[in-house]
Amino acid sequence: MGLIEIYFGTIAIIIMLIGLAQGYARELGRTIIIHVAIFLLLYVEDRLSPILSTIGRLIFSVEDLGTQQLFLSNFYLIIFVITIFAGYAGRVIIFPGQELSAPQGTILSCLVGSINGYLIAGSLWYYQHVYDYPLSTIGWINTDLSPIAVELVRFLPQNLMSSPTLWIIPIVVLLLLRVRG
Repeated sequence: MGLIEIYFGTIAIIIMLIGLAQGYARELGRTIIIHVAIFLLLYVEDRLSPILSTIGRLIFSVEDLGTQQLFLSNFYLIIFVITIFAGYAGRVIIFPGQELSAPQGTILSCLVGSINGYLIAGSLWYYQHVYDYPLSTIGWINTDLSPIAVELVRFLPQNLMSSPTLWIIPIVVLLLLRVRG
């Protein structure tokens, strides 16, 4: 077991390095996919969680809150990870234009990759936090949060923009930038 901020910080750094390798034109297309995934999950979460809780009780035949939280957390994590994987593995919206040369292009690619890393790692952490760290029951995460982790939870993407409608703004801006070219 390790500190949660190390796990999710490592995920963010790996995504940033992928963004650096792929370039900002491709990574901005993935940013749209990440924003849409976060928007959709936030939009359906309040409506879907009661239904999923009922399904979880029927499947597992237990009233244990920890099992229900593990089921809900895993459901949202799996949907999010599948969406992100499809965005990174499949075709992506590529922003037109000529790539900037180094160092501006490198800095921009690193910045966009860092934003995507923050959104992905922060969303994964968010679903662990909302459902009271159910993965700690199987020994993956140390839930004794350090003071840094407690502070970082306040800055998770869904905690900063808790309303699903706020997530539409960056989606629209990025799509307008893409169309305008």
